[in-house]
Amino acid sequence: MQKKDLIDLAARIHDGTASEADIIRYNAWYNGLQRLDAAEPPYPDEAALLGKIHSAIDRKTKVRPLGFWLRAAAVAAILAGTGTWLFISKKPSKQPVVQHAIVQDAAPAGNKAYLTLADGSKIALEDAKAGQLALQGGMRITKTAGGEIIYESDTAAATAPGTAVSYNMLSVPRGGQFRLLLPDGSKVWLNAESSLRFPTAFTGKERLVELSGEGYFEVAKNARQPFIVSSAAQKVTVLGTHFNVQAYPGEAGVRTTLLEGKVEVATAVAKQLLAPGEQCRLNVQSGRMRTVNVDTEEAVAWKNGYFIFNETSMKEVLRQLCRWYNVEADFSRVPDISYNGSIPRNVKLSQAIRMLSETGGVPLKLEGQTISVR
Repeated sequence: MQKKDLIDLAARIHDGTASEADIIRYNAWYNGLQRLDAAEPPYPDEAALLGKIHSAIDRKTKVRPLGFWLRAAAVAAILAGTGTWLFISKKPSKQPVVQHAIVQDAAPAGNKAYLTLADGSKIALEDAKAGQLALQGGMRITKTAGGEIIYESDTAAATAPGTAVSYNMLSVPRGGQFRLLLPDGSKVWLNAESSLRFPTAFTGKERLVELSGEGYFEVAKNARQPFIVSSAAQKVTVLGTHFNVQAYPGEAGVRTTLLEGKVEVATAVAKQLLAPGEQCRLNVQSGRMRTVNVDTEEAVAWKNGYFIFNETSMKEVLRQLCRWYNVEADFSRVPDISYNGSIPRNVKLSQAIRMLSETGGVPLKLEGQTISVR
C-alpha cells in the first residue's frame, strides 16, 4: 500500500467513513507488516503512521490497541459509526490470501425450537402462533408475540384432582436459539444445538434443570430453594444469580462463567466457588477444574448477538459457525491459528467466511453445506 493511500485510509478510519473494503485492505496490510522479517518498516515513518491509525481506531471503538480485541461495545460503536465490522486475526497464516468460494449460502439462526410435553407430543415453536400452547402440571404454557415461552400458574388446573408435576423439554436445533421463562420466574436463553429439561412446577427442596449444550441463566432469588443446573459432567448450584454454562456433548471441556452473584460448580470429585468475572474450566476426561478471570462479555456474546473471539482456535470458530448456520466443517486441513475479534451473528454465512478468509489469511470455501480450507 502506498504511503498516500495509507494516510487517506487513516483519515477515513478516524472520521468514521471507512468502508468494509477499507477495513479489509488495512487488515491485509497490517498482517503483512507483522510478517516482515526486517526490523525496520518499509519506509521510515510507517511505524509512526501505524500508531496514528491504531490511536484513531482506539478513539473510535475503544479497542485495546495491542491486541485489537473487539468488545461488544466496540462492535456497536463501529456499526453505528461506519456500518462495517472490524475482524483481525492475531496469528495470520503464512498462506497467501486467495478468493474464497461460495457455492451456496446460509442465513443466520432464528427463533427455532421444539417443546416436548410430558406425554411425548412435540410443538414446533417457530410455527406456533402467539397465545396459549398447552396446560401441563397446573401450568399454562404461552408463547408471547416476541417469541418467548412462558410458564404461568393456572389456578383451576393446579387445584384439579390428580394434578402432578410433569417434565417438559425445550430443544433448540442447529440454526436456532430460544428464550424461556421458567415457572419460578427464572429466565433462560438457549444457544443453538442445546436443550433444557425442567419441571412444570418447582416443588421440594431444590429447583433442578438439566442442560445439554449452552445456556445463559438469570435465576430468580429463593434462598430456601437452590437452583441447580445439571449437565453431563457437573452441577452448578445457585440461589439467585446470572451465569452462563457451555456444556456441549462430545467436547473436551465445560465452561461456567459467572456474571453476578455466586455459584458453586461441583463434580463427583471436586468443587469450586466462583465470584463475578470468574470462569470454571472443567476437563471432562480428567475431572480437573481450574478457575480463571475472564471478560464475561465474551462468554455471553452469543446471547447479545455477536461472535466474540479472544485467542479462539480456528477449529472452535468453525464449530461455532456450524452450530449457528446449521452447516458442517471439514477439519482435516484446518491450521493451528487463533483469532481475535468479533462478527455479528445476524450476517449471512458468506459474509462471515469472507471476514475470516480476508483477515486471517486462510482461504475458506463453502461447498454445499460444508466449510473447508481451500
